[in-house]
Amino acid sequence: MDASKFLEALTELEAQKGISKESILVALKEAIRKAYVKSLGGGDDADVRIVIDENKGVIDMKLYKKVVEDVQDDYLEISLEDAQKDNKKLKVGDEWSKDVPVEEMARITALTVKSVLRQKLVEAEKLSLYETYKDKTGEMISGIVEKCDDHGAMVNVGRSSLYLSRKDLIGDEIIPTGTPIRLYVSEASNTEKGPMVHVSRSDSGFLKCIFEEEVREIYDGTVIIKSIGREAGIRSKVAVYSNDPNVDCVGACIGVNGSAIQRIVAQLGAAKEKEKIDIISYSNND
Repeated sequence: MDASKFLEALTELEAQKGISKESILVALKEAIRKAYVKSLGGGDDADVRIVIDENKGVIDMKLYKKVVEDVQDDYLEISLEDAQKDNKKLKVGDEWSKDVPVEEMARITALTVKSVLRQKLVEAEKLSLYETYKDKTGEMISGIVEKCDDHGAMVNVGRSSLYLSRKDLIGDEIIPTGTPIRLYVSEASNTEKGPMVHVSRSDSGFLKCIFEEEVREIYDGTVIIKSIGREAGIRSKVAVYSNDPNVDCVGACIGVNGSAIQRIVAQLGAAKEKEKIDIISYSNND
């Protein structure tokens, strides 16, 4: 293997996907191991160990078995007689190993490597996204629309992409490819099913963040948003409260001649009909 090309490929993949070289190497080793074990025709218990020297561009793979008198598992054990054909010094209880040249792996094995590696890289990319956004829950991020149709949208957020389902878009908005948009990080979790980052434009948190940006009195804490009821793309009801008796909480949100509310509505998507926003003064009865 050409070491320089191998290193170049690792660096390029790291830059494109935001996945560390270490994660890529782990994924590659696991892909090769699974592919070779599969080619043996047994279960997943064969002891295959792989060492990758990224500087030399060398992949060293070995199959290990325990030397025994009576073989019970062909994939984990080898008889003393067979083991001593390779090394006369081996005895029962020792570890026998066999070099497996990666270059000699069958075509079907190579295809399996590609398939498993692709899966592992997807998993690593999801984990990288989770690590990036796990501390940004409740915040706004920006991205560029890669594709948007009746089903949803793919948004590039740097070296990765996030999916917006139709219910996470605002109303019937269809956003042209290449358009910069803003997303609200509603959840970032790492569960048994794997890491996940959920973003939305229809979440009430999206609207709350815009109010915080556009209304100075909300930003500085004078006016508090108590609750938001939102039917994205149609109508929202925002209940606000003023910590200062001299400040009209509803008026502050509307702005002089409606300037603040107009700026807010302008950011609520590319739907045919703009979302209507009702601002009400909060009371314990609301």
